[in-house]
Parts: sequence; C-alpha cells; structure tokens
Amino acid sequence: MKKLLLFLSIFSAINVTAQRIDQMDSLQRARPEHAVRRTEAVSLLLYNRLIIDAKGNIRTDQNIVPTFRLSNFLKLQVGFRLGERPHNLNSYYHYKVELQTKSFWNVLRFIARMSTNVIESTGPDLGDPYTRSNYLGVAEVKYPLSKKFLFAGGAGYLYSFKKANYLEGASVADGIENNHLIYKAAIHYEFSPRGFAGVEFGTYDVFNPYNLHEPFAQVDCEYDFSERATLYTYYRYQEAGHFNEPLNSFICTGIRLHFYKK
Repeated sequence: MKKLLLFLSIFSAINVTAQRIDQMDSLQRARPEHAVRRTEAVSLLLYNRLIIDAKGNIRTDQNIVPTFRLSNFLKLQVGFRLGERPHNLNSYYHYKVELQTKSFWNVLRFIARMSTNVIESTGPDLGDPYTRSNYLGVAEVKYPLSKKFLFAGGAGYLYSFKKANYLEGASVADGIENNHLIYKAAIHYEFSPRGFAGVEFGTYDVFNPYNLHEPFAQVDCEYDFSERATLYTYYRYQEAGHFNEPLNSFICTGIRLHFYKK
C-alpha cells in the first residue's frame, strides 16, 4: 500500500503543477479522431467479454467502469468485473481504482492504478484459488500521423503480488512478486467523423496487466451512435510466449455512455 500512496502523492503534485501551467482548455478530446465534445462530467463503460483459452475452456465476465472528472486536470476511474465459468457462476471478480491526468498539450498523460483479482475458481487443472493485486504507473502519448491516422502508446512499471488460497477480497502487498515493465502501442484509423478502428499490441489495457511474456494483439472499434452513446468492441488474441502459441482469445462488446456538464 506504500507504493499506492506514493503514486497518489505523485499525482497530487502533477495536478497542482498543471493548474499553474495551464488554466485553459476545459473541453476534452474524446477519441483519437479528434472530435471535440462538450465537457464530460461522467462516462460509464459497460461491456461483456467471452474468453476461450487454448484448451477450449470458456468463461465470460461483465464489466462496469465509470469515470469521474475531479477537475480540469484529473479524473478518477473505478471498475468492477464479475466472471463466470460453466461449472461455477461465481468464478472470479476484479476491481480497480485509477487516477488519470488530463492530456497535456493533447499529447501526454499519466495514469496510476491499483487493481485486485480474486480468483475463486480457476477451472480444471489451473491451480489453487488466489488473490493478485497490481500497482502500476504509466505515461501515455498520442500523436496524429495524418488526418485519418493516430498513434497511441504507453509505457510504465508494474508491481504485482499474488497470494494463494487467500480470498478475503482486500488488496495484498505480499506473496509471490512479479514486477516488470508494461507497454502498449496502437494505430487508430478514423473511418468517419463518428468512429474509428484500430490495431493494438501490448501488456495492459482497461483492467489488469498481463505478464511481459504473454502480451496481446487486438483489433478494436468505437462508433458514436449518438452524442451520449458509443459502441465499444474488440477482438483480442493473447499469446503464451510466442505469437503462434495461443493462450486466450477475447470477444468484447459494450457501450460507453456520456454525461455532460450543463
């Protein structure tokens, strides 16, 4: 927890510095295609995933991820995930708390996240139940390559702790450690003023980071049905050490709801 407190103090310092540097730009760019929305007070991401592992085992989970604007320079994002396997409808749950800065100069932002996975049922031959907590800090950049193409990427560091046969739900800071670099890189193509499609490769996304030797590749798409509703979908392939050696495949569909300041 000391590492989490350190991340929080760093973000507090960033927020104060940013207020002195930049007192403008209350409008936020909502997506890589640079469509400018009114100032968004809250967004709510709802999505479902179907996951198939290399052995053909199937699981599914439901996710809710609200994001709250705390100021012009800082956001709070929380999330909860509930997962099921065919033999156990209460197989696992995850939760997270994340702080995000604004995108400085529309190029650079910082993220600090704590997420915890409580795995109550691991499936056939997959080991004992466990709790894993992840503490990470990331710097992310985005850069337009042309009017239609945008590059987005990020890099940071992860502190991860796994405690076997511990299912209390509280985050942990002891047990088996797995600390390493994390990263991702993406190219997005704006196919219309309302939507984009992209490809991405990396080791972290909305919820939990992956092991450094088990990255994912994905194709994704977002499309604005209206000012208040956006389609959110992707197909993800996670490798097990080599790209031609599958670990998991993910099919995700969801919606992002937008709520604006009056």
